[in-house]
Amino acid sequence: MIKRIESGIAGKGLGYDYLSNIKGLATKLELRGVVFTKNDGSIKVVAEGENENLIKFTKKLERNFFFSPIENFYAIWHDSTGEFKDFSIINNK
Repeated sequence: MIKRIESGIAGKGLGYDYLSNIKGLATKLELRGVVFTKNDGSIKVVAEGENENLIKFTKKLERNFFFSPIENFYAIWHDSTGEFKDFSIINNK
């Protein structure tokens, strides 16, 4: 079943390399969506894909898979909208 998550990650040192690692993991798990840095320095992730792959994805994000100190993490589950064709990094700077 295709689902959607909206996730937020806050911590120190979450730069472009961190976004690239999230994109790489999402691509490996065949997820579609976006990742970007918000104005407050936290990261927002919106991803859609198979439920099993989204579970793997959120577990790796939550447990500090990329070796940067995470101070806060959340994931909210929704029904898929099908709006994404691939997974991309939005550079909003």
